[in-house]
Amino acid sequence: MRLRPGFLVTFTVLLVLIAGGVGYLVSDLLTSDIQKEQISAARERTELLANSAFGPALKRKLHGRTANELKHFDEAALAAERSGDLASLAVWDTQGRIVYATDHSQIDKQYLPPPAVKEALAQHKTVSLLQHHPTSPIDKTDGKQVQVAVPLYGADGKAQAAFEIHVPYAPIQATITSRTHRIDFILLGAMLLFMAAIWPRLLAASRALKEQSDPEKKLLLAELRKAIDEEQLELHYQPKVDLRTGAVPSVEALVRWNHPKKGRISPAEFMTVASGSDLMGPLTVHLIELALRDCAAWRKAGVTAGVAVNLSAANVLDEQLPAEVDRLLAKWDLPSKSLGFELTEAAIQADPEKAGLVMRDLADRGIRLGLDDFGTGYSSLAVLRDLPIREIKVDRAFVNGLTSSSADETIVRSTIGLAHDLDLSVTAEGVEDEDTLRHLAELGCDEAQGYFFSKPLELANLLTWFEKPVIDAEPEPAVEEALLS
Repeated sequence: MRLRPGFLVTFTVLLVLIAGGVGYLVSDLLTSDIQKEQISAARERTELLANSAFGPALKRKLHGRTANELKHFDEAALAAERSGDLASLAVWDTQGRIVYATDHSQIDKQYLPPPAVKEALAQHKTVSLLQHHPTSPIDKTDGKQVQVAVPLYGADGKAQAAFEIHVPYAPIQATITSRTHRIDFILLGAMLLFMAAIWPRLLAASRALKEQSDPEKKLLLAELRKAIDEEQLELHYQPKVDLRTGAVPSVEALVRWNHPKKGRISPAEFMTVASGSDLMGPLTVHLIELALRDCAAWRKAGVTAGVAVNLSAANVLDEQLPAEVDRLLAKWDLPSKSLGFELTEAAIQADPEKAGLVMRDLADRGIRLGLDDFGTGYSSLAVLRDLPIREIKVDRAFVNGLTSSSADETIVRSTIGLAHDLDLSVTAEGVEDEDTLRHLAELGCDEAQGYFFSKPLELANLLTWFEKPVIDAEPEPAVEEALLS
């Protein structure tokens, strides 16, 4: 049967109408998903603001700040307001008294807390889309807005206060509208484009939502928070040896978690989950404190080695980190030169400008900064040029092949030369045999770290190792004398 042109036109129009109808239906569904996504993103941003800019200070002192002492809070709130992430903010204590508010006239006033604040004080996070008029004494905004309420936990793990944050809805609506229009244009173009562009997006969104709501990850985070409170985490330390003098200038801190029921949990498993949550900041502060506590112990025993702690992407963007470092150094009566941080290029790439500000703040305090896994990222030279890095650690992938691969040997030699030209020290990771150690010394490498010297050690074993360093391998007498003297 021969199809008539009119039928083809009708079929084409029908196909376009079906595609358009499906497109609008999917568009409506996507609009709802995008709205949820944007509101969820607003909640995450405001929660991060609350925990990073306000949380640490409020945990130390909840009431009684002077106007000058409120300046830091005001600056953080003003920055969030300028970026469109804040309309108003208040911190409520458990008695319904306002500890801080962007409207200072509300400070120290007492009200019946709004339902969202009550939920937060009961340790439940809430996010609500308010349609018309204010529902809280601290909010003066008419029209649509997002209300976020999250608890502030005290040292006992219970909510000691609640953050109530109102976010203007207009920027969220603008983003939703912009993204929806682009989707509509694609969907109305053709059914094939619809299938190619929209379904992958839906699948990706579905995977992202599934990942965010993964019950196993939620359980692991809850257990990790408990592990911090109950001091289940401990640090092991791997020494770094000066190849010229044999001294041990510092050790690297590596976290271990012995779960009471699951046994040893790999750091790669729980640190990856923590890095995408609001727990990363408190976890890192806890690990820094453990490292400084142990450092104080071995310094009391007469060992002058410092300690290096690894930082994540969330940490290098945390503007409160330098102040926390000051507090912990003072608590354990240690000089700033006793502490170092190691970070990767990937940790900096999310926001290099902000990361640079935090890193320079740390460097100005005398904290030593090192670039870990050097050579495996994409912006090494720019990082060395623009950031206050004082040490680079050559990745073990190049060190392992140093004596067997001319390409690896060239990379290591060039890296050492470049670093020294920039007045940086070089540490080789993953040194496991004497031949590699000798070759590194010949190339002018400054320090080395690896199983040739020691595996990561518990504090007690580290103290014993400091008294009499033991190298598992059996180097020739000349090398042994240089390393252990």
